[in-house]
Amino acid sequence: MNWKPTTAVLAVGIALATLGCVERKMLIRSDPSGAPVWIDEKYAGETPLDRSFTFYGERRIRIGPVRDKSGKVEYREVERVVNVEAPAYEAFPIDFFYEVLYPLTLTDAREFPLFKLPSAVETPPQPVAAQVEEIRREAKEFRDKALRTIPEEAPVP
Repeated sequence: MNWKPTTAVLAVGIALATLGCVERKMLIRSDPSGAPVWIDEKYAGETPLDRSFTFYGERRIRIGPVRDKSGKVEYREVERVVNVEAPAYEAFPIDFFYEVLYPLTLTDAREFPLFKLPSAVETPPQPVAAQVEEIRREAKEFRDKALRTIPEEAPVP
């Protein structure tokens, strides 16, 4: 068999291109599940969501609102800005080895804390008199605490 130099270079290039791989995934969960998810203001799907990503850095994740069949909001939306930091093996020049030469696939799965969606059912407001009494009680506690820290007599130098 007669191998040409360009064929050999092409074969080596294809072999190298198929070796290394880093797979990046975001795992997003919510309570209740089935809530719509937007990542950086782009619709991404519904929870539980297992989505691939390419770049590290800050992401704005918005989940909800959850509506019933009639369109009424059952759970309000929650928004969180998360920083997806690159692992040590993604720093230059080490990343070249893992992205191109490493023969196995590395999986970088990032699971964010559970997004708990607040209920849309409003709690009845407290009566004004109860609010005033609560403020007075807190003010009295604060004043008593402040007075306990003042010495009776100033120390003489």
